[in-house]
Amino acid sequence: MEFNPEVIGGVAIPPGEVINGGPGEAVIEPEPLTTRQSLVYSSGNAGSGVFYAVNLYALPLFLAALNLPNVLINILSSTHSFEGTFIQPLVGTWSDRTWHARWGRRRIFILRFLPISIALLALTPFIQPIAALIPGVPLLAVQAAVFVCIFLFSVTFNIMYDPYNALLADITPQRQRGSLNSIFQAVGAIGQVVFLLLGIGLGFAGVGAEPLFVAAAIIIALVFIPSVVGIREPHNLVGIKASHHYSFRDYWHSISGDRQVTLYYATQLLLWLGINAISINLTRFGKDVLGLPDAFTLILPLILLLTTSLTYLPLIRIVNRINLKVLFLGGVVLMAGASIAAIFTQSVLLICLILAVAGVGNAAQTVASFPLLTRVAYPDQMGLFTGINTATTSISAPLSAIISGVVIDRFHFTALFPLLAVMFLLALVPLFFLNVEKSHAAQLLRQRASPTQAST
Repeated sequence: MEFNPEVIGGVAIPPGEVINGGPGEAVIEPEPLTTRQSLVYSSGNAGSGVFYAVNLYALPLFLAALNLPNVLINILSSTHSFEGTFIQPLVGTWSDRTWHARWGRRRIFILRFLPISIALLALTPFIQPIAALIPGVPLLAVQAAVFVCIFLFSVTFNIMYDPYNALLADITPQRQRGSLNSIFQAVGAIGQVVFLLLGIGLGFAGVGAEPLFVAAAIIIALVFIPSVVGIREPHNLVGIKASHHYSFRDYWHSISGDRQVTLYYATQLLLWLGINAISINLTRFGKDVLGLPDAFTLILPLILLLTTSLTYLPLIRIVNRINLKVLFLGGVVLMAGASIAAIFTQSVLLICLILAVAGVGNAAQTVASFPLLTRVAYPDQMGLFTGINTATTSISAPLSAIISGVVIDRFHFTALFPLLAVMFLLALVPLFFLNVEKSHAAQLLRQRASPTQAST
């Protein structure tokens, strides 16, 4: 019997092969998606890219004009916040246990929460102009209203996004997740690039933030339509357990019960301390340190994203044939090296070259990150593990916002890249010791698949 296998913990599992369901229930691995189906699923991530670009690159400049302190600007510009630590694991579990006859277990969250998020996103830049029409409205009231809108559109977006992300593992066999995640991330990067080009163009035209935020909301809504209507979700999931009634003990066990999973989450925690710090401070670094005008500051993340996007293309072809941990490790090494190099220069040209190198590293770690999680997590609990993964970033992102804000207040923006170097170097430590084949999920899948191997 010949097939193009995916190796799961050292076990070759062919497409369409029965692995294991719940007790007395056989579940078949889904067939690979076609290129068209992969693009249909990934189209919504272009909207996610637009959303993240608004948060990370436009929002800091918008909030700085409201005279907010650096720490608060960083916290509000983070795409995840502390409340996600508690909300996202529950959302993951909720989606695991949900089934809607027409919209499945994941897409129904897009339909319920995305409209709320983009409506609030579009409203945010209009708060100050509306308040200016009302005599006597204090600046503090405007700041509070902006804070509430940002908080709510971030929470509702993340409630939607985690089930959408978990859908990747539901509709693809293990062997395709690396290449599909590469397409998924490339489309997301394209969304960010589109927003940055739009922002640069409107900035040079002297247009305010209102049209930019409204355009972003419209783009997000449009690109999610194919993902919602064009994907059919399987009712049964490949997995080990039939029950999805998780207790607090289950949540804790998912983090601490498997050393490999713990190492994965530790890597994510430390990595996102650095990623979030550069993302939310890059445009303001360009303005305050490099002396660039607002519109030109958007060119810095544009370079980072273009090199990330271009690197996705070759990675799509090879990601399923190379070691995911090595790819992840190499990406973080490049990001750490770029951060160290940036400490020693304030040349715009050299910073642009350094950001290009960092973009290559960012693509490598991004492409490898989620597929690596699917190798150490139980397949029928991907909603739970994805939610915990987002909870991890929900801790590290605002923590990074506070740390970087305090450091910048004390030492100015020149301290940004030394901070990044420390975070990325620390992230290498748990990643180095991670061993996929020693994870409990990989060992159990190896045991379940051994009769299949023997028969072939």
